[in-house]
Amino acid sequence: MKRMILAKIAGVSAIVLALSGCGGTGSTMGSASSLYQQLGGTDSVTKLANNLVSSSVKDPRLSGVMGNVNQSTASSKVADQLCAALGGGCSAPYTESQVQAAADRLTPDQKSAISDNFKSSLDSVTSNPAVRDAVTKSLGSKLSGILGAVR
Repeated sequence: MKRMILAKIAGVSAIVLALSGCGGTGSTMGSASSLYQQLGGTDSVTKLANNLVSSSVKDPRLSGVMGNVNQSTASSKVADQLCAALGGGCSAPYTESQVQAAADRLTPDQKSAISDNFKSSLDSVTSNPAVRDAVTKSLGSKLSGILGAVR
């Protein structure tokens, strides 16, 4: 009888220890790095923004949007907006309503062009498909508005 009780106590203790270990792991996961950090931080986000703006300025589908844009100024604003959106702690130059209004002004063809340019720019920054997918999902429909807002 005492053996059964001791076995039950040992079993419960093992479960409690296992769960407390999971709790510790969970808190580590809770403080996991932001998408900004997973992407590579400042250097990678700046490179992503520079590539995106550069390829978009050259894209004939975006001539009406990007035709008169100062690439240096636009790249800096896009980098700050991406940094803020991905958890890098930067101050976003555009509000959510400005980004949405800019996205609403774009045609489906222009949104497609921005998406295409973003995908190739993102591929140049990371080869990790999980990070690419997470960044793309995180930005979602905001992406076209972010670029559209720089005009």
